[in-house]
Amino acid sequence: MKKHSIIPLILLIGTCISCSKGVEHQIEEYRTTMKFHDNFKVMQLTDLHLGVESDLAKQLKYISNSIDHADPDLIVLTGDNFMYGSKGIVENLMITLNNKCKELTASHPNRLTKFAITFGNHDNQGDYPRYFINKTVLKYVAKDGEEVKENKYAAFLDYENDNLFGFTNYFIDLVDDQNKSKEEVDVKYRIHIIDSNTYYYVGPKYKYDVIHDDQLEHVNKIYQTATTDKDYIGLAFFHIPFYQFEEMKVQYKEAEDPSKIGQGEFLEGVGDGYTDNGAFRKLRDANIISYFVGHDHINYCDVIYNATSDDIKDKAIFSYGVKSTNQLYHEDAVMGYKLINLKDNMTNESFLSIENINENFINVIDRGDLYE
Repeated sequence: MKKHSIIPLILLIGTCISCSKGVEHQIEEYRTTMKFHDNFKVMQLTDLHLGVESDLAKQLKYISNSIDHADPDLIVLTGDNFMYGSKGIVENLMITLNNKCKELTASHPNRLTKFAITFGNHDNQGDYPRYFINKTVLKYVAKDGEEVKENKYAAFLDYENDNLFGFTNYFIDLVDDQNKSKEEVDVKYRIHIIDSNTYYYVGPKYKYDVIHDDQLEHVNKIYQTATTDKDYIGLAFFHIPFYQFEEMKVQYKEAEDPSKIGQGEFLEGVGDGYTDNGAFRKLRDANIISYFVGHDHINYCDVIYNATSDDIKDKAIFSYGVKSTNQLYHEDAVMGYKLINLKDNMTNESFLSIENINENFINVIDRGDLYE
């Protein structure tokens, strides 16, 4: 996240290169599916900050034990997975995630566990080419029907030559039947994995970037064309909060009874993007009603944003992940993961209830001997 002082020149060059335009891919090419079941568990890991100074074996053991503790169906990493990393560190994390998903799948014969990632502002500050992380994850993406044979457990899609800003702009549909056509399928939940990008430069100074306009239009196209079914619950996972997280903080702190609209604590300021480019409204209009971010290591709130409004279209869940290692600045009591429990037969309105948030989110875990 934000507490560092030097931005390497290679990072500036890398972000400029990512502005280039390329091939326009079809919306369907950004879609992957998973079979939904009641009480489908999504685990959020965030801000691992694995780097050359990390005791990698110790950190990977902690991550592995956290995954065992959560027993999830899907693991989503919301950026800053690496900071001053190496190729070996990237490869070892992906091997660990893939192996844990393989173990969980073997222990639950009727369930396939997968992992997904997006990027933060530090991930490409490392000793590897700008697209190396993506290529490494793509090694663990199975083609249709190959999940068991090939032992590949990544739910990940990205195209080095596409015309979208950022590295990850894909989505995962949790469906009743993976063999149905888009006209027939019942999408229970749609999970958007979005790149909130890295830095915005004003001369020698920088601020944090935002989800760009072409990415927002891409999400709108997904909503309009990906499936005939529009009656699903939308979730988005990305790294840098947008402006409305500051408004959410004010709502939560000034609420007469904060427990009625949220849970958790703010232990630092909001490290949001440099401008309000309408991202929240555009994403909300694309039926995304819940937003899961990282970036601020010691904030871990879940709040129903704009909960005082009578219009459900002005409400959304804003949620900070729990920092998932002790690398870089952190609080020992605020580490672990967040778990989102997705139930069957829910509506947007019932998913936005405070009771549902209390049931679905774990803010701080009892780590016990997870490092042992």
